[in-house]
Amino acid sequence: MKPHLSIVRWLLAFGLLLLLAVGDPTQAAEQARLVVRTPERAPEVTHDAQTQAWLASRDSIRVGFWGRSHPPMHMGLEPNTFEGVTADTLGLLEQMLGVRLEMLSYSSKAQALQAMRQGDVDMFAVSSVDAPANPLYNPTKPYLLNRAVLVRRVGQAHASMVDLSGERLAYIAHSDEQSRQLKARYPLSNLQPYTYYLNALAGVVNGQADVLYTDAISAEFLISRFYRNAAYIAGDASSPEVASLNFAVSAREPQLLKAIDQSLAAIPPASMVRITSQWGLSSSFVEARPLLQLTPAQTEWVATHRTLKVGINSANAPLTFFDEQNELQGLSADLLKRIGSITGLSFELVRANGISELVEQLQSNKIDLIAGLNVDANLVGQQQLSRIYLVSPYVVLSRRNEAGLRDLEELNGLRLALTVGSSISSWLYQHYPDIHQVSVRNTVQGIDLLLGKEVEGAVSTQFTADYFISQHFQSDLRVTSSLGPVPAKIAMAVAPQHGPLKGIIDAALLSISPEELKDITDRWRNNAAPAVASPWNTYKQDVLRVLLLAGGLMLVFLVWNYYLRVQINKRKQAERGLQDQLQFSRTLIDGAPVALYVRDEQGRLAQCNQAYLDFFGTTREALIGTTLVESQVFDTDFSTRYHQAYLDTLSHGQPAFADLNVQVQGRQVRVHHWILPFRDSTGRYIGVIGGWLDITEREQLIAQLQQANVAATDANRSKSVFLASMSHEIRTPVSALVGLIELLQLKGADTATIDADLEVAHQSAQSLLSLIGDILDLSKIEAGEMTPVQRPTHLAELMQAIHRLFEPNARTKQLDYRLATELQHPGVMIDALMLNQVVANLLSNAIKFTDQGSVHLLLRELPGESPEGRARFAIQVSDTGRGLSEGQSQAIFEPFVQAEPQANRPVGTGLGLSICASLAKLLGAQLTVDSQPGLGSRFTLVFEAQVVEVQPTATPAAFDTFAGPALKILVVEDHAPNRLLLCRQLEYLGHQAWPCDDGEAALALWKTAHPPFDLTITDCGMPLMDGYQLVRAMREDEQLRAVRPHTVFGLTANAQPEIVQACQDAGMSRCLFKPLGMQALHLALTQVQQSSPLRAASGLSELEQIRALSPQAYAPLVEEIVRTHRADGEALQRLALAGEPRALARLVHKVRGGARLTGDQALNDACAALEQLIEAQGDARGYARQVEKIVACLQALEARLLKDLPD
Repeated sequence: MKPHLSIVRWLLAFGLLLLLAVGDPTQAAEQARLVVRTPERAPEVTHDAQTQAWLASRDSIRVGFWGRSHPPMHMGLEPNTFEGVTADTLGLLEQMLGVRLEMLSYSSKAQALQAMRQGDVDMFAVSSVDAPANPLYNPTKPYLLNRAVLVRRVGQAHASMVDLSGERLAYIAHSDEQSRQLKARYPLSNLQPYTYYLNALAGVVNGQADVLYTDAISAEFLISRFYRNAAYIAGDASSPEVASLNFAVSAREPQLLKAIDQSLAAIPPASMVRITSQWGLSSSFVEARPLLQLTPAQTEWVATHRTLKVGINSANAPLTFFDEQNELQGLSADLLKRIGSITGLSFELVRANGISELVEQLQSNKIDLIAGLNVDANLVGQQQLSRIYLVSPYVVLSRRNEAGLRDLEELNGLRLALTVGSSISSWLYQHYPDIHQVSVRNTVQGIDLLLGKEVEGAVSTQFTADYFISQHFQSDLRVTSSLGPVPAKIAMAVAPQHGPLKGIIDAALLSISPEELKDITDRWRNNAAPAVASPWNTYKQDVLRVLLLAGGLMLVFLVWNYYLRVQINKRKQAERGLQDQLQFSRTLIDGAPVALYVRDEQGRLAQCNQAYLDFFGTTREALIGTTLVESQVFDTDFSTRYHQAYLDTLSHGQPAFADLNVQVQGRQVRVHHWILPFRDSTGRYIGVIGGWLDITEREQLIAQLQQANVAATDANRSKSVFLASMSHEIRTPVSALVGLIELLQLKGADTATIDADLEVAHQSAQSLLSLIGDILDLSKIEAGEMTPVQRPTHLAELMQAIHRLFEPNARTKQLDYRLATELQHPGVMIDALMLNQVVANLLSNAIKFTDQGSVHLLLRELPGESPEGRARFAIQVSDTGRGLSEGQSQAIFEPFVQAEPQANRPVGTGLGLSICASLAKLLGAQLTVDSQPGLGSRFTLVFEAQVVEVQPTATPAAFDTFAGPALKILVVEDHAPNRLLLCRQLEYLGHQAWPCDDGEAALALWKTAHPPFDLTITDCGMPLMDGYQLVRAMREDEQLRAVRPHTVFGLTANAQPEIVQACQDAGMSRCLFKPLGMQALHLALTQVQQSSPLRAASGLSELEQIRALSPQAYAPLVEEIVRTHRADGEALQRLALAGEPRALARLVHKVRGGARLTGDQALNDACAALEQLIEAQGDARGYARQVEKIVACLQALEARLLKDLPD
């Protein structure tokens, strides 16, 4: 027994705990009161005996409900009350069943199901047919029809109704299963769950969500109660649908289910309609909507015509218009959406600006349907018109502030706006012919004219008038009266070719219940419009016309206002008199920068500006009211004369203008003065307005301009003289050359006269070359292309060299020709070439223009303090020639100016002294002349320079060849003259040279040499494979063969540090620089041989050294240089024309190496200038000009080299 009792106790304890955990569902439920707001008399219903007996046995029927409110089915306004449509329906059932209904409220559906499971609840008040099946209960017959809908806010632009892509979808969250079903149906939407229906709808209206998924009953109730003007049912939603409403009866009570079904079937529809209407619902929730009835032919037509083109009058609000989001709105637009949802048709919108355009497109089959057309207008055949969906009487709109218009009789003689093609027009002509009809395209234009007072009335339908008055013109317009025998009837019109479409549209309109059609119409009649018509997209033309009209009225108003103000000002001025007129004149002229004044008819100063006072340096009070004579600002004669000029101007009325010289405040001023008479309103002259403009500076500028013109004329005349001189100077040597050539051709070479003829030809050519050189030097200086390059210079040696140069000329003319130097510091930093050119030019002129006497050259160091490390010097060139006048001394340094260019005396270009002056300026020196006619001239050049130590030039010593062992040397150089020179130098030094002209061939020769080369000397810059690439290839080969590195010397004309670093990075043993002298080469080779040190360097050029050391090698080298230079010159010209700067840079670098070989400084400088121009990325035309200079240098070098060759 004890074990049995312990088991019983354990089971009792477990059951107690289970009861405590689960709880008592009857205790969880709360009693609620059933509130019936629409009492209806219940119909008689007879139940069978078994059901009647069951009902008689019950004292009450327990009805459970739970959770939140579901308006209007369950309002949930107060706790423990059940109120709403369902409550009113339960009130009917309570009467018909004869049993009291006991309402029980549960906090959740789970608790309510648990209570039904335990038999504590007989039925649920809240249920729907689509609720999942549950064995606990059975559904009753539905008592209301319902469906799922989508709700949107008014004026919202939205995407497709099908998938709600990217939109925020609000819904009432009942269960997770419901959320999953919605997400599966609308996967591209963003779900937003809500707890209460009203909050969800408010979220859509306030923009927190885009669309609400709910049932139609709740949507219609909440919109009509709270958001009639802000939200609307956009259309039916697809499955999952919210199905019809019913009750759920416990499976334990089949008799109750049977009794409720019989009772619901017995409730007349009128009773349910009264209940739903009491809660603001339409009868569509009681009776099923009529189905679309289509014939087989119509069904087939719909299947083959899924998309129709619908013509839309874009300015026909409230029937059709486009809102600010460019969405179609209006009554006809709503009907099109409803027809589309009923028939499955889709519509493509075609806009038009008027009904006439729409009818034309319809009749020509360009569109399939017109959304809204007045039937009485007889614009299309009756067989094309659908059922009428709107009837509205014609009314007359007038301005609200004009209360006198009460009927049409009062419009006789006035203007009335009617739309084009209106059916009421003929009626008005017949009954009210005195009314002036004004045709407009649409009602909007008529209203614009009415507001603009261009008409006194506008005809519209009552429906349209209500819309515009309530939405836009409530304080401006009113309906005056109705008119016409029949109201306006609006229908849709189909194209002639679409016969079946009329029946389809009619069937769709019939399927819309009258109550639903009324709701759609009321939405656009008196309430706030769901979408405000866009003032630009919908009524663009009308708005522009209104703006234009308003602008015109505003302009007329401004012009008229301005005219009135002018008239008022004139009247006030006439009243105030002359003083006010003078005050106005002061305001007008006081700010002018020129002197202005006003004098009355007696010549007294009435007004003046500040410039007038500043001119005389006085105050306004001192001058106002005085005549010119009384003011004493000018002398008496001038004042009297011009006072009379004022009076004469007043007498004859002609303005006066004059340029005057006046004396004011001790200064002479020239002014341009004018006097203008002015009249009063009667035309009488009452004073003068005068002023003047100070033209003193203008006159001075004119004088300067005239002087400049004279100077330009003189310069032009000088240039003409210069050109005449140039013609003579050029023709003279050229004629000599031509004559000598002709004589040689005619009589052949005569050994007796050949030397004299050649001497004459040489002098003529030198004269011509000097002439051209002067012109080119001047052009170069003026172009800024000549800059000084300071070098250490021994002044005494330089002056001695210049003196020796002109000694033969001076000796020929038997002149006393001397040089004197007085120096403490002979060495200075200066551009020796420029200094040489200045002094040589001065000496040349002195000898040329001195027929007898002396020419002296003096170099002396000037005493006095100078900055540390600097000294001042003076170079004087004095002669006893004809001398210069003072004017000639001032102009002699200008270009093309010559001192008395006469035919019987030496004549030049007139450029030498101009070049000397320019070069002196570049050197920072000062060139002056002291001369008198017949006494000679003395030119002095004073300059300051840095003092340096410079050793006198020693005589070049003979170079001794090295007698050590000979080296086998590979020479890699693409420039043939440099290659030949280097080989000759190496051969002279006793070594074996193997020439090669490119890197690839050199690499192959180096690899196959037996015995190997002792040394390689390579140019750094070459085409194909340059020196850097050659050395890298050698080093790679040496690493592969694991041999000792080969000695390689790099050879370049660029001594910049980065070039030296590039040679070292490439693997070169040493870097040599062009021009490569014999001693530098000997030193490098000696270091390779680890031999004796280097002797003193020679000052000769490399080519001159070859000539001195190996005369037999000189001629072949010169011939190779000439041939290479000719080819290089042609290549340079070709590359400059082709605009190839990189190739041009490589070639000019090569030519510059040849320049250093020959020691031609001019050629070297020209090449350096082109390299700098290319590096600076200059203009291609500059390349061509510089190339021409290089070619000229090459030609000059060629002539010099060939001249030195033996015959």
